[in-house]
Amino acid sequence: MMREPEVRKAADSINDDANHGKTISEIEHMVMDTLGYDPVHGFPHIERVMKLAFKLAEDFREVNFLVLKLAVLLHDIGRVEEETLHKHHALLSAEMAKNILAQYGFTENIINNVTDAILAHSYTLRYEPKTIEGRILSDADKLDALGAVGIMRVFMESAYRRRTLEETISHFYEKLFKLKDLMWTEKAKKMAEKRHRYMIEFLDRLEKEIEAEE
Repeated sequence: MMREPEVRKAADSINDDANHGKTISEIEHMVMDTLGYDPVHGFPHIERVMKLAFKLAEDFREVNFLVLKLAVLLHDIGRVEEETLHKHHALLSAEMAKNILAQYGFTENIINNVTDAILAHSYTLRYEPKTIEGRILSDADKLDALGAVGIMRVFMESAYRRRTLEETISHFYEKLFKLKDLMWTEKAKKMAEKRHRYMIEFLDRLEKEIEAEE
C-alpha cells in the first residue's frame, strides 16, 4: 500500500517529467476543449474521476500512474461522437485515445493498457479489465455516478434528455443501485456502499414528499 503523499509524489512526477509533462498538459487542454464543462460528462467529471482514481491507487504499488492518468483523461473523449456515429462511446474513446497517444509517440504497451482501461470503464459494454489501472478507472467512474454527485448528475442528465420524474426515479433502480456490486477494489466497495445508502435515503425521502407521507 502506498501512503497518500507517495501517491501525490508519483502523480506529480508525471507532469514534472520533461518527456511527458508538456504532452499531458496538451492532452488535458484538448479534452477540456472537446468535452467542455458540463458537470455530468464534461471536464468536471474527468477531474472528479481523477481524484477518485488516485485515491484508489493508494492501495496498489504496481499502478502505472502515467497509464492511469491518460486513461482517466481520455475515457470519455468519444462521447461527442456517440450520437452522431451511433457507436458506443467507450469504443470510440478507445479508438480516439489510440490515435492520439500514437501521435504523441507513446509505446505500444502504454497505448494498449490505456485503451484496455477505457474499454473497461463502461457499465453497458461489460468488458472485464485486464490491468489494475483498468479496475481503478472502472471503479472511479462508477463511484462518480453514486452518492450526492450521482444524484446531481442523474437529475441534470434527465433534464437534458427531457425524462419525466418517473423515468428519472426508474433510472436509479435500473442502473445506479446496481453499481455498488460492480466494484473491483476493496476501497471502492466501501465507498460505494456509503454512497449507495445515501441515494436510497434520498430517494426514500423524495418519494415520501411526493406522496405527502412525511
